Amino acid sequence: MSGIPSTSDSVALDLAATLGRVALEPFETLAFWSAIALPLAYLPLLASGLGGGDLPLFAGLLALHVTALVLGRDHAQD
Repeated sequence: MSGIPSTSDSVALDLAATLGRVALEPFETLAFWSAIALPLAYLPLLASGLGGGDLPLFAGLLALHVTALVLGRDHAQD
């Protein structure tokens, strides 16, 4: 065997890639728009001052924001 993929293998791989993109697209969209909107949640925390009880909430929001930035980075890059 020469190791060259057949046409049916190529079609199957293209179909799998397309289905993967279609399945992940709503998550990328949600992550992208969440990354845009999440900084608004920082404002009340920062306006009232970060006390000891608010620090874990702020850290959680920051971690969620970074996650949304990473997951939504490829949104609409076609």
